[in-house]
Formats: sequence, C-alpha cells, structure tokens
Amino acid sequence: MSRTTNETPPPGLPTTAESEDVRTRPGRRSVEDRQAAVLELFAGKATIDQLARRFGVHPETIEQWRTEALAGIHEAFARGSKSPKERELERENRQLRDAVTEGSIREAVLKRELEAARGARPTRPAKSRR
Repeated sequence: MSRTTNETPPPGLPTTAESEDVRTRPGRRSVEDRQAAVLELFAGKATIDQLARRFGVHPETIEQWRTEALAGIHEAFARGSKSPKERELERENRQLRDAVTEGSIREAVLKRELEAARGARPTRPAKSRR
C-alpha cells in the first residue's frame, strides 16, 4: 500500500524531514558530528532519542559522548588549560633561563676579577737560581 504525500506517518516513524537527516551508514562518527550532537544536547535543542535517530546510533552512544565531553571539560578546568607537554616545556624553559642567568653572573664576576688583577701593580719576574 502506498501513501500519498499529504498523509502523516504513523507514530514512531520519522517524518520526511527527519528521515533525510538519519545517517544510514554504520561506523564511527567524526569528531564534528559528536561535538555537534553534544552541543545540541547541552543547549536543550534536541533530546537523546532525537539525536540518536538523526545520527543513526543507539541512545547509549549519545549518553557516552555526553559523559566523555563532561570528563573533557572537567580535565580542561582541572589542569588550568595547559597540556602536559606545555607544562613540561615551561619547566624546561625555566631551567634554561636559570642556567643562562647563572652563567651571566659568573661571567660578570670573572670579568671584574680579571680587570682588578690587571689594574694591580705587576709583580717582578723571579730571578733564576743559576
């Protein structure tokens, strides 16, 4: 039996607009897809069931994406928005800066001592004992 275009589908079946959004290809969703789904969920623009239907995944998958997003937000706030690599580079930078400062101080002290030694009266050469 075929339906005409002005008939509404039975409850539970997607409308024409909804069926165009449904992804039929199974598999891993892109980061952009997952991000868009979670942002819509957080904004209250769609429910978990609506997003699951639209992205062609189980509602549990959408809930997992939400959990992962919340964990990522928590981690970002907990670490002060710096990655472990950034913190390591900053530590190394501080060590190098300290080493350069110490070297500069030693150089200045040695120069001062050398100038003082040159300004002092020269000593006479020792006599040979022959």
